[in-house]
Amino acid sequence: MEEIYRLVTRDRPGLLFAMMHALAAEDSRISFEGRLTKTDLAKMECAVFMEIGVLKRATLQPQLDFIVLPLTQQNVSPIEKAVNSKIAFGEGGIIHVQIEKNEKMAFAAYDNFHREYVVAYPPVNPALLDKLVEARVLRNYERALQPCS
Repeated sequence: MEEIYRLVTRDRPGLLFAMMHALAAEDSRISFEGRLTKTDLAKMECAVFMEIGVLKRATLQPQLDFIVLPLTQQNVSPIEKAVNSKIAFGEGGIIHVQIEKNEKMAFAAYDNFHREYVVAYPPVNPALLDKLVEARVLRNYERALQPCS
């Protein structure tokens, strides 16, 4: 059983950007799902519009826009800029976000960052989560055990 952390979010963009910075690497990717066709995310040159690796659609009906981007150090700033440009969190914009690192899930926020559906996996560590609580990005977090597959 793998230890994971359930996160209670206070600041959705703040948490997303903190996770992006912490997990950015040559072997990381991020997926966004929601109403995204006319956003700057969809216009990024490196965007792929299909499931890749562990990054899968979370909503099958109705089908939402699905975008996967490499999450490298060079891409963090352009992705942040695209999200900050005009994209809302929720039904009119981003509904689900996932980040994979080394082909394994590292962070996931589903259903508009619903308190029951935001999780961090290794390599996210408690020291980072403690800093996010202190910075008021998270309300709190707790350890939880992932059920066996």
